[in-house]
Amino acid sequence: MDLEVINIKKILLIVQSQIDAHLRFKKEYNKQLALDFNLFQFFSIGENKISQILAYFLDVNQNHGQGDIFLSEFIKSFTNERIEIDQVVNICEKIITNKRRLDIYIKIKGLTIGIENKIWADDQNNQLKDYSTFLEKSSKGNYILFYLNPYGTKPSQKSIDKELSQKLYNENKLKVISYKQDLIPLINTWLIKCEADNVSYFLKEFKKYLEFKFLGKNSLNMSKELREIIFNNEREVRQLVNEYKNIENEVLSQLNSVGKELDKIHLNFDEDIEISKSGLFNWENTRVYKYSISKNGNKIWIQFVKEEINLFSNYYLQDGTDLIFNEILSRLGVNRHKRINHNQDISYLKKVFLDQVGIAIESIRDYENRSAEE
Repeated sequence: MDLEVINIKKILLIVQSQIDAHLRFKKEYNKQLALDFNLFQFFSIGENKISQILAYFLDVNQNHGQGDIFLSEFIKSFTNERIEIDQVVNICEKIITNKRRLDIYIKIKGLTIGIENKIWADDQNNQLKDYSTFLEKSSKGNYILFYLNPYGTKPSQKSIDKELSQKLYNENKLKVISYKQDLIPLINTWLIKCEADNVSYFLKEFKKYLEFKFLGKNSLNMSKELREIIFNNEREVRQLVNEYKNIENEVLSQLNSVGKELDKIHLNFDEDIEISKSGLFNWENTRVYKYSISKNGNKIWIQFVKEEINLFSNYYLQDGTDLIFNEILSRLGVNRHKRINHNQDISYLKKVFLDQVGIAIESIRDYENRSAEE
């Protein structure tokens, strides 16, 4: 066996032992500590909801009871302004020109703040250009537009051209900030300043959610031990990372190919069953292809989902869909979250997906027949 492969296997055994030790600790103390509990697990948290939460804390008049503490620390952390906080307006989802919506719009005496919260959605054509044009006029040039995203990525040129963005950077009117380097540390500062226990608890849970989503942190941080392994075995770890990325690209390529083939298929039914294709898109660090199948208020999405290096076949139901319909789906054997071998050829993967579509259609028919009999 190749010496490098032997070394990689040794590293994996060490890493596995570290993880197993943490899991044993978790099993022992989870009842007392509820290590994985987070109140945000009960809600569907997207860009809009996160923007609403941030706007709430940056509003001096909200019932968090902390006055201007949160807004003041935001300004202190991300601007060179030293101004007395006298808020005039705080609006989440402010409608501006060209039917644009600015995620957060805050107007205080002496400064106007706009925040574009870009987590999962792509930049739109001329989006930041339109925001800057609006803020320039409404504030008479006294504004800062923040481009907030997970890792501090600069906006694309389709959102704002290079010449204009550079001009705004130089004038301190456009600033890129990240969840990883900026927002999560800001929440730590908020926690120090906050005097209300119930508000602090919410902020801690919010921070935990953001860390899990954007930093990959879980309840048991193994970072120190794993980093030592990486530094001591850099070459072997690099090889592992490269192979992991290769597999991830293979899965993505297969999903893209299957999606293109499925887009060519036309399914027609005489029973008013509606089928809609959503195409390929990104959602919360995953790649998704799906159909929706619906009739008379019952709606199901059949999906292929790429998560890390895995391809899954699954489904979900629209809110309000009859539970009996879900029972029929289960009886007919729909894939709840089944891992699919991405190395199979495209025709096989197409069949897996279309078989699930067939189950959804059969379930609708069974449901309609049962309803007619009652």
